[in-house]
Amino acid sequence: MSTVLLEFQSRPDRYMPVRLMTYIGLFYESLIAEGKLPPSGLLPQVIPIVIYNGLGAWNGPRDLAELIQCVAEQYVPHLPFKLVHEAAYRAEELEASESPVADLFRLEKSRSWTDVLTGVSSVRRHVGPDERELRRAFETWLIEVIAPRLGLASNLLTALTLEEFESMLAERIDMWNRELEEQSLQKGLQQGLQRGQQEGQEQGQRQALLLLLEKRFGFVDQGTRDRIAAAKADRLLDWFARFATAEKVTDVFGN
Repeated sequence: MSTVLLEFQSRPDRYMPVRLMTYIGLFYESLIAEGKLPPSGLLPQVIPIVIYNGLGAWNGPRDLAELIQCVAEQYVPHLPFKLVHEAAYRAEELEASESPVADLFRLEKSRSWTDVLTGVSSVRRHVGPDERELRRAFETWLIEVIAPRLGLASNLLTALTLEEFESMLAERIDMWNRELEEQSLQKGLQQGLQRGQQEGQEQGQRQALLLLLEKRFGFVDQGTRDRIAAAKADRLLDWFARFATAEKVTDVFGN
């Protein structure tokens, strides 16, 4: 029996082996205290893996022994860890790879719920039901790291399996798509109403201007009527202002 310990880092940490040793020690203490050891009484092996998504090189020690001043070598503890540097893998390599590690990297780079849904579906294909510890590691990471990054509170997703997480994402994406469609429809209706109101106001202004011209100057020729019919609000307001002092029709419209 073995357990995978995943630690995610955005920058190098010289004392990462010390932190990993603490995590593993606390894990062992909880197994002992809760009586969860096998009949042999042996502790399970823990494989520590550090996922580093920074751009620069990781220049810190990768074994606890490198941080300890050695006096008696036989008493120096060793705790090496596996470092996985995301920047060392090109996007093309990740797309072509069919493995849980590639799935993890793709999920780490996700920027939308659709990307996450695709990544979770891929994880389910590559991590079988018999790989319980690895599945549990992915489930915990999705809930504690990925979900909050995209705005979903982790306390609402307690103890979701990969299948449940995938189903929840699919339902939410469908719901959000429907909401976006409704918002788009409402926006279109509002814009249509605004255009209708504006056109109605302009038409009323055209009719009022024609009525004033006929009252003061009598017959209004068809060319002038067509010009008024094609005018927008700002031009109509300008003509109304000129009408106040106009002595003939041409004074309203200028040259």
